[in-house]
Amino acid sequence: MSAPTMPKQQVGLLGAIAIGLASMLGAGIFTVFGPAFAKTYSYLLVALVLAALVACLNAASVYSLAKQVDRPGGVYAYSRAYLNSDFSFIAGFSFVFGKIGSIGAIGWIFGEYVSVLAPGKATSSITATIAILALTLLNALGINRTALVAAILATLTTSYLLVAGILGAAHHGDGEAFLNIFSGGERGGILAAASLLFFAFAGYARVATLGNEVKNAKLNIPRAILISLWGVLALYMLLAYALVNTLGAELDHATAPFINMLHGSGNLIPEGVTVFVATAASLGSMLALLAGVSRTAATMAEDRELPRAFAHRNRFGAPWLAEVIIAAGSIALIWSTGALQWVIGFSSFSVLLYYAIGHLSALRQPRAEHPQPRIVPILGFVLCVTLLLSVPGPAVGVSCGILLAAYVLRRMTRGLANTPRAE
Repeated sequence: MSAPTMPKQQVGLLGAIAIGLASMLGAGIFTVFGPAFAKTYSYLLVALVLAALVACLNAASVYSLAKQVDRPGGVYAYSRAYLNSDFSFIAGFSFVFGKIGSIGAIGWIFGEYVSVLAPGKATSSITATIAILALTLLNALGINRTALVAAILATLTTSYLLVAGILGAAHHGDGEAFLNIFSGGERGGILAAASLLFFAFAGYARVATLGNEVKNAKLNIPRAILISLWGVLALYMLLAYALVNTLGAELDHATAPFINMLHGSGNLIPEGVTVFVATAASLGSMLALLAGVSRTAATMAEDRELPRAFAHRNRFGAPWLAEVIIAAGSIALIWSTGALQWVIGFSSFSVLLYYAIGHLSALRQPRAEHPQPRIVPILGFVLCVTLLLSVPGPAVGVSCGILLAAYVLRRMTRGLANTPRAE
């Protein structure tokens, strides 16, 4: 098979960081703290640290893999290089399947925030559909435009969350309930809460799926992952403290926790600003997701793991057909479901499985290529599997069934022989 051609557009380190930040600072941060707090209460800090630990371990393995493989596709490409085509198919399918769910969930959240201005289920679904179609068109115009818009949205969202976190933390409230992890609560819900909180971290390695669309990819992709991850981790710790400090036990049933938090802090930020930033963050997250998922699908198509048509790129170098099909699947979810936590659960399960395979790939690297001790991918694999089995709702059983069906169908259509490793 011929090597994939170099892309016509590339982004630098700052553009890669912007895409990583926009991926993480999306709608997840506006939704997951309430459900996570409801499951663990004063152990929210433990769940948040656990989710962050898993994210850090995942980033460490992706870091070592990205320094050696610059092909688009993220863990799909890495597992194809270090494991085999079966593992890479499961990783790639899990990523595409899970992230279509993520796009649908974030689109649903976007529509809900917009409907604050004009309530109604139809309004919510229509605006979410229009947003996804517009972002798909933007992505089709090339990665440079994606990075520019992602940088604008990431800057806006980061600034708002930082100010909101400081206001909530400065409020005279019940912050000790967050800091005193031994004051009570449901310890049994820590794993489930961590699996939900991981949804808000997912995105730090999204830039890895862009591969050689990043300049000097083997150097800039690992740097972008670490910078965006550590920045967001510090911000999330501040926000978790601020929310518990301001809302206390009310956080577990708050439908719009940031609006409630700022109301309790004296309405120093108008509700309209929160709605605007939440919708902007959702747009940034969906934009980065569409870029990453479509490129993974295109790379899989180059390896004949998906129909070859998915690999078609336009004159801007964008895999336009893959983006259109992924957008269509996400839109279908928006119109067919209202169980947001279930969709988040499907996404978390799939992405945790994706990173578990990434850790296995890192374990297969020669020692000269792997800068971290072997305990890093081993612990990362164990924690990923532990959290994915703890995802609440029907995600575990249904996702396993879909993955098994997809794998069996692939084996039936391709025969028992594995495809040769991509060069």
